[in-house]
Amino acid sequence: MACLLPLMTRRLRLPTLLLLLAGCATVQPPPAPAAPPAAVAPPAPASPPLAAPVREPASALALVEEGRTVQREKGEGGAGEAIALYRKALALDPQCTAAWWELGWSEQLRGRHEAALEAWTTLEGLDSHFPELSEHLPELAERVRQLRLLDALPDPGPLPPRDEVPSPGPGLTVAAVGDVQLGMAWPPGHVALPPNDASDMFDAVKETLGRAEVRFGNLETVLADSGDSKKCGKKSTKCYAFRVPTSFANSLHAAGFNVMSIANNHAGDFGPEGRRSTIAALDAAGIRHSGPLGDIASWDVGGRRVALVGFSFGSDVYRIQDLVVARKLVADLKKRHDLVFVSFHGGAEGVGAARVPQGVETFLGENRGDVRGFAHTVVDAGADLVLGSSPHLLRALEVYRGRLIAYSLGNFSTWDTFNLTGPLGITGILEVALAPNGVATRVALVPALIEKPGRPVLDPARQGVALVRSLSALDFGSPLLDENGLWVRDTLPVQATRPDSVRE
Repeated sequence: MACLLPLMTRRLRLPTLLLLLAGCATVQPPPAPAAPPAAVAPPAPASPPLAAPVREPASALALVEEGRTVQREKGEGGAGEAIALYRKALALDPQCTAAWWELGWSEQLRGRHEAALEAWTTLEGLDSHFPELSEHLPELAERVRQLRLLDALPDPGPLPPRDEVPSPGPGLTVAAVGDVQLGMAWPPGHVALPPNDASDMFDAVKETLGRAEVRFGNLETVLADSGDSKKCGKKSTKCYAFRVPTSFANSLHAAGFNVMSIANNHAGDFGPEGRRSTIAALDAAGIRHSGPLGDIASWDVGGRRVALVGFSFGSDVYRIQDLVVARKLVADLKKRHDLVFVSFHGGAEGVGAARVPQGVETFLGENRGDVRGFAHTVVDAGADLVLGSSPHLLRALEVYRGRLIAYSLGNFSTWDTFNLTGPLGITGILEVALAPNGVATRVALVPALIEKPGRPVLDPARQGVALVRSLSALDFGSPLLDENGLWVRDTLPVQATRPDSVRE
C-alpha cells in the first residue's frame, strides 16, 4: 500500500528543525579593528541606513526546504531534482548539515547507497550528534556492505535453458496467499485490532492452508509492541503506518504460516527497531522470513534444500528494479538449493491496476518495477516459483519455462484498514504442486473473500477463479485454470477433481 509520505522523507519536530536551521549557519568573521580617530574633521552628513545584506546561509536553507518539498510531493520520481537542490545549497554553505542529511535520504531513495553513505559520513564529521544520525548511519553502512557483497557475486554468464519436464520423485506442495495485514496499533486514538490477539483471524481458511508443506504469505505490517512512526503525525486520520503486537506472530504460526516475506513498503514503517522487532517475533514463533538485505530464508523440506528471497521497491531491500542483481543472486542461490522461491512486492495499486503491463509500472511517482521482466529474469536464473503482491487485487497467472508466476495474490486479511470494495475484497489461496526439479505439475486456486472487517473466508461463488481466468487470458493468452480453478500439466493424467484436492 502506498504511504502518505515517501519512505525516505522525514517530517521534523520543531526542536529538530531548529537544530537543522543552525546547521546551515556559517561563522561570521570578527569585526575589523576600529580605525584611529581623525585629527579634526567636520561631521559627515547623515546618510540613509543601508538595507541588511542577504545572508547566503538563508539561501542555502531555502534550497534545502525546496528540496524537501519536491521529495515529499514527487516521491522517488523527485529524488534527482531534490538532490540537485541540496547540492546547490552545499555550494553556498558546505557545512549545511541539513543539506547533507537530506542528500543522504534522497540518494538512498534513488538506489545510490554509496553516495548516501558518503553524504552521511561527511555529516558525521561535521556534527556527530546530529539528530537520528547515530540510529540510521550504522544501518546504512550495513546495507552498503550487503550491496558490495551482491556486486561481488560473479556474473553467471549464459545460463542453460530450464528443464521443463517434471523429474520423477516426491514433489513439494506450496500454499501461498497475498497481503497479510492485521490492523493498526498506532497512532493513539486510531487503533483498530482484531480481538484475542487475532487468534481466530484465519479459522475459516486454516484447514486449506495446512494441507501444504510450505505455507507462504506477504506480511505487510510491523510486529512491535511500541514505537512511533515518522511517516505521519500521531493525530493523522489517514496514516498508513502498520504496527501490531508481537503476540500476533503466534496467531500467524497457529494459522499455518511457516515462511513469510517482509520485503514490502510497510515492513519499515517503524524504522530499524521495528524491523528488528518483526524479525525477532517471527523467529520466536518459528516462522522463516526474507526481507531486508542479507535476510534470505533457507531450510530443508523433506530432504530438499529450499530458499526464499523477497524483492521489493525501496532502499533497504533486494530491489525489484535491479534485474542484474536479481539474476546474479538467484543464480547463486540455485547452486546451493534444490528449489528457489522468489517473492516480489511490485507494480501499481488499486482497482485500475489489475492488468500486467509491459515495462515499468509507476505509482504516485515511484518506480514499482517491470514485474514481467523481473519474473522472467529470475525464472531464467533458476527460480522455481514466483509469488507477487502489492496491487492489492488478484492478477494473472502464467506458466513460464515450466515454472508458475503469480503476478499478484491480492489482499488476504486486514482489520478495518484496507479498502475491500469490489475486486479488492476478492482473494484466494494458491495451491501449487512442484516436481523435484521445480516444474509446476498442478495448480489450484481456492477462492476466498475478505469478510469485513477483514477475515478471509472461503467463497462458494468462486469469484476469484473467474477473475484470474479472465485476466490470465487477457495478459498471457490463456486462462490457464479451468472453470473449477484447476490446472494440471498436460504430461500428467488429468484428474476430474476439485481444486481443494491438492494434499501433502
